[in-house]
Amino acid sequence: MIKKIDIAGIQVDNYTVRESIMLVEKNMSRQIFTTLEEVNMQMLLLAETDERMRESLEKLDYSVIAETGILNAVGENSIQRKREIEDHDFYFELLKRLERNHKSIFLLGKSREELEQALQTIEEDFPKCRFVGAEAMDECVGATDAIVNEINAATPDVVISILPTPEQEYFLLDNRNKLSTTLWYGMGSEKIARKKHGFIHFIRNMISLRKLEHTITSYEEKETENE
Repeated sequence: MIKKIDIAGIQVDNYTVRESIMLVEKNMSRQIFTTLEEVNMQMLLLAETDERMRESLEKLDYSVIAETGILNAVGENSIQRKREIEDHDFYFELLKRLERNHKSIFLLGKSREELEQALQTIEEDFPKCRFVGAEAMDECVGATDAIVNEINAATPDVVISILPTPEQEYFLLDNRNKLSTTLWYGMGSEKIARKKHGFIHFIRNMISLRKLEHTITSYEEKETENE
């Protein structure tokens, strides 16, 4: 199984859930600040034209494939990996470990409504997760320094972001060196929204797959021309 996938010049990790969790826990045990995000097709497509988005993705320590369409686009047909992605195994395994190890969590979202929905969703499956703070970007006036100060004041072990793309990636790119935490987990807004809008997400997913396949083909053709 391929451990790294090249999507139009962007390297995306293709570790199993077990491998990804081991890497994250190793870094956390050493108090090494680690950035990790779930990467979907929309993010990769946006990175084609948005340099800041591309830079943010390239600077991630680890990435988790969030949609099987990414594997389909490059012809990677591992049944195990597709099952892990479809069942959101990484999310469940990571949250289970955070709950079991009593790690403190700060939740960052776009609006207060989305934060409340995410908290409810997470606490349904992980009632003992320890949240030490939550902040909505919509309530932040001016620069994001106030949000960074709120996070650092709470001194969380983990920051979980449910910000939409590209706001999530911009925030991380601008503030990664200011955050006082051990793990940044960019979960994104899709995972929570998908539970409410499953069919709409399915249609959007199919459209994104076609666009991503076209992007990969175009990139490979340009690379061939430059050889």
